[in-house]
Amino acid sequence: MEDEAYVKVLRESLEKKVELLKLISHENEIQKTVLNDQTSTPDELQETMDHKDEWVNQISTLDDGFAVIFEKVKPLLTKQRDKYRDDIAAMKDLVREITDLTEKVKKQESENYTLVEQKFAGIRQQVKKIRKSQSAVSNYYKTMNGEYNSQFLDKSK
Repeated sequence: MEDEAYVKVLRESLEKKVELLKLISHENEIQKTVLNDQTSTPDELQETMDHKDEWVNQISTLDDGFAVIFEKVKPLLTKQRDKYRDDIAAMKDLVREITDLTEKVKKQESENYTLVEQKFAGIRQQVKKIRKSQSAVSNYYKTMNGEYNSQFLDKSK
């Protein structure tokens, strides 16, 4: 009976991983929306990243636990293949789904990375414009207040 519990835990672990990957995929869609929204704040972007980080950590923990349990159950699954046929088939399907979701998440991450680069490039351009404007305003202010640069003054008077 203990062996059946281990097999059940393996299956549930894979099911949980599918759920987490779906959550990450959905959060990637939210992140894309945030990145495309010109009025979004850095806090909104950070929130999506925090959610994903939490779920990735959970997946890592699941993977570690799965590996430990699988090593215990592997001989049983090999010897009693017929007894666990349905569980094995279900786990194979879950692994396929995990593989598909992982590829989808990788693609989304790549697209979002490109959007992040574009957004930061735009922010850098805005900062440059602001600095130039501030410099021009500062120079104008100095000129209006009589703080002339001596190299431009006519000293012949």
